[in-house]
Amino acid sequence: MLSVDEDKVEAIVKHPGFHHSDFDVLGQPKLWQIMGLVVTGRIFAHHYPLDDPKRTFRDYEKLTEDRLTFLVTSELQFTKLLYDKESPKRPLMMKVQGGYIGNSSFNSYTSVHAENGELLISNINQVVSIDMQTRRPKPLPDWWKQKYAESAKNKPSLKIAKFEKPGNTGFYQVKVAWSDTDFNHHTTWSAYVRYVIDAAHKCQREGTLSNFDDNLKSGISKLELQYFGESLEGDHLDVFVWEECSNGDRVLRGDVHKDGKSSFQCTLKFF
Repeated sequence: MLSVDEDKVEAIVKHPGFHHSDFDVLGQPKLWQIMGLVVTGRIFAHHYPLDDPKRTFRDYEKLTEDRLTFLVTSELQFTKLLYDKESPKRPLMMKVQGGYIGNSSFNSYTSVHAENGELLISNINQVVSIDMQTRRPKPLPDWWKQKYAESAKNKPSLKIAKFEKPGNTGFYQVKVAWSDTDFNHHTTWSAYVRYVIDAAHKCQREGTLSNFDDNLKSGISKLELQYFGESLEGDHLDVFVWEECSNGDRVLRGDVHKDGKSSFQCTLKFF
């Protein structure tokens, strides 16, 4: 079900909710499944035809008919209710809103609520407009920027600082499988997070990480992601993970390298 308030540049999607396969052995939602759920709501909102079959929310179909969009940064925040096994999670109400608009990049906001209105997940996703032939950034069309300029006011660009990998980290290697790729034939955004989580579990067992299991049982409060390059089926990736504790925050960092160069970084903060 989709309802759209075009004055607010806001869409509401009713989603069936979590499936039992979305949870891990601890009974917690898997990060990559959460990411897939958020994507489902956002894609449905942006591509489901409105009154005219060619018209969609935020004119997204028209905007993207001559370009690709690649994810550059993303932030997901989770409330403790997400980890409360008694809190209802079927169905879910997903609110998708327009956000920041720059020259060639823009973002959108998605929040996921229980049917009673309680917030479970919030997400900001920033993408860059890419030319289909050159694979270089392509300026957004003026008509689209002008039409949605008002809704973009006071909505900041999602900037996440790149961090340096320390000398001593946990290490894990992975080969990108066909099932890890998306319709653009490159590794999907959630696969990188799964690589980092798998690396952390391996490094915890080996003793490289000492607190990951206990931190994970507390639940993840925030996930920050940034993408610098792409990888394809058959590529070999090096996954580095390490723990930090500063200002009271317990943190896991992941840095995924291809051919010796960072392609993806993420930060997980725990409750």
